[in-house]
Amino acid sequence: MLDNLGINGFVMEQDEKYLKLGTDAMLLSEFARVKKGANVCDLGCGSGAVSVLLAARHENISISGVEIVEGAAELARKNVMHNNLENRMKVYTLDLKDVRSVFEAGSFDSVVSNPPFMQKGAGLETGREELLCARMEICCTIDDVCEAASYLLKFGGDFSLVYRPSRLYDLFLALKKHNLAPKRMRLVQDTVTAEPSLVLLEARKGGGSGIKHLPALILKNADGSESEETKKIYHRK
Repeated sequence: MLDNLGINGFVMEQDEKYLKLGTDAMLLSEFARVKKGANVCDLGCGSGAVSVLLAARHENISISGVEIVEGAAELARKNVMHNNLENRMKVYTLDLKDVRSVFEAGSFDSVVSNPPFMQKGAGLETGREELLCARMEICCTIDDVCEAASYLLKFGGDFSLVYRPSRLYDLFLALKKHNLAPKRMRLVQDTVTAEPSLVLLEARKGGGSGIKHLPALILKNADGSESEETKKIYHRK
């Protein structure tokens, strides 16, 4: 079964064995600023959610997806075919720690990622290794992700990711270590009174100091209905 993304006729095939399309991917694909004609890499692309959404939102970009789990990578390739993206998107079954074996340094204008956010041993209860790799730092750490992003980016290129506010300290340390300067940040809250549950961040390779804090993204109104901005991001009326 194909799910309609509501954006320019694009669809997604999903599988319960792998991480399904969620709020993280929708928000990241809307937050990431991608220039016309950009060459983009999606680190840990899973079944291709962020990549396909970016392709749906930006018709003149090319995308390379990197995914370590073979089944998820194969599903991403199916989503490439479902959306006729064969000339714009390629999926590599590859450990992101090994990107040097496939790509030259500075090959990309932009890198995006929805990385695992839970530290190993944090207690995520599932026996499914595919989901553990997507959500827990088993296959890679945030330092690994930032190192790969820095290697892949051109000087001045942007790295956009979605993460958890509780781990911002770890994220900032990894970014600094790999010459990625935070430039734009937005917290995401379920309601106006709720604590932030996500953070959207853009960093620039070789960038200087100074970060723009965007207004918080509020997903729901006080009555539980979707906020107008959420409807816009999901292309719902």
